[in-house]
Amino acid sequence: MFDFNVCIAGAAGDGVKEAGEVLAKLFSRMGYNVFVYQEYESLIRGGHNASVVRISDRKVHAHRFYYDAMICLEDYVLKNHIERLKGFLIHDAKFECEYSNSFPVPLSEFVKEENLSFLYRNAAALGSFCHLSGVELKFLNEVFQSEYGEKSGVDVELAKIAFDYAERNFDRLMEIPAKKSQDGNVFSGSEAIALGMVDAGLEYYFAYPMTPASPVLHFLAKKKLAYAIQPESEIAAIMMAIGSAYAGKRSATGTSGGGFALMSESISLAAMAEIPLLIILAQRSAPSTGMATFTAQEDLYFSLSPAHGEFPVIVASPLTLKDSYILAGTLLNLAWKFQTPTILLTEKHMTESYENEDLDGVEVEEVDIFSSVTDDVFPRYEITESGISRFAVPPAIVKCNSNEHDEFGITTDDAKMATEMYAKRMRKEEEILKEVKKLEPYWLIKNGQDTIVTWGSNFGAVLEAAEELGYSVLGIRFLRPLILPKLGGNVICVECNYRGLLAGLIERETGIDVARVLRWDGRPFTPEEVKEELARR
Repeated sequence: MFDFNVCIAGAAGDGVKEAGEVLAKLFSRMGYNVFVYQEYESLIRGGHNASVVRISDRKVHAHRFYYDAMICLEDYVLKNHIERLKGFLIHDAKFECEYSNSFPVPLSEFVKEENLSFLYRNAAALGSFCHLSGVELKFLNEVFQSEYGEKSGVDVELAKIAFDYAERNFDRLMEIPAKKSQDGNVFSGSEAIALGMVDAGLEYYFAYPMTPASPVLHFLAKKKLAYAIQPESEIAAIMMAIGSAYAGKRSATGTSGGGFALMSESISLAAMAEIPLLIILAQRSAPSTGMATFTAQEDLYFSLSPAHGEFPVIVASPLTLKDSYILAGTLLNLAWKFQTPTILLTEKHMTESYENEDLDGVEVEEVDIFSSVTDDVFPRYEITESGISRFAVPPAIVKCNSNEHDEFGITTDDAKMATEMYAKRMRKEEEILKEVKKLEPYWLIKNGQDTIVTWGSNFGAVLEAAEELGYSVLGIRFLRPLILPKLGGNVICVECNYRGLLAGLIERETGIDVARVLRWDGRPFTPEEVKEELARR
């Protein structure tokens, strides 16, 4: 089986992220599966950036710990990676390197001769990589032309200069043949979320920038797939989403932990007013600002109880990039079906990693909406057996109320009405449970007596480790309502937080003891690291 792991490292402003995406699209065009992990500091320029691109014959959802090749653009970042490097190194000849299997290429000289920014060194580096790895240069040129159109000429030229230089000075190290020629669709998790929402009928997306949720806003705005609007704050964003939904327009908002905290009161408002609302909550590391560009799974309990008062809420967390697409669409549909907040709980490692995927299958699930002119106030909150009242939007006369109210939305403190209305809202939880049971609330891959439980982006690394070591894997998709299969043998939970939040939840729900494999340093697990942790037990 072919499985090759390449790291591109440099400073912020060196185009490291873009080089990783280009390399992934190149190999996807050649018929391989790819996964890209992006690591960067919260800096405009300088610091340390890395893009790890894994290329494989089989479908993979994680990068590997050790590198088969590395492209290094700055000398000071090499120390962050050299212990992981097991193959060859291409580096800018502007600095010396003691690594035995290294290939210096005058990347800086090439761009100076062309009177270009250092940013273009990445194109030259990829050209030299193509020679050493035995990849036809035409695939790289195709990606440049596809990505940059008429502006691709400079990248194509620099790649050719570096390819020719490597060909003159170095022997080819390997041959990576094209398996087949294909379009090479590569998406980030954020793009998958955006496309899932759009296919489920999203019309308006309101968000205040906050890493790692911001790429959803940027993608929707760039592609003009929906009205993507940046208001002055997270509070304004969620209130605009609520207002749009009140008017009958499918809308959503997205943020990370700090912004989600600001949205809390508005989530309670949406629940009380029974307004459909999808919130994308992309987790990052630590409380407060923490490490803004690093990953974590620390907001689980926050998402399960996101605001004051009791109300139905649906929380789901995607296990793969394609699952991000599916669940984003599913939760938007569920928000409208049950007229309640839904939360897509994801994390930086999912939203900013890339895979090649075919994203399809999400459709709009229409709901009955009354929108005719009326002489009287519409009974928007009619008490029903299911708890779900008929949705209505203007020009019907629709009262929307954050106070307790009667069936017409008129404020009331009447004990009997308050009791009945509260119970009406809560009865939706029974209907939600029935619905979620039909939606694959978890993925169970049986491969042994003992089971590793996980959620979110850990799924890819855990699956590979479990396949090799003989564990079953339980990936939890829906976290509220939480539906679990019967668990036998030893149960081990792998997650990125300090206490083992999902493990604690399972212990409370089932009474079984759950062992924990945890990390909270802002980095995702690789398959090797999961195997090492399991071997210590």
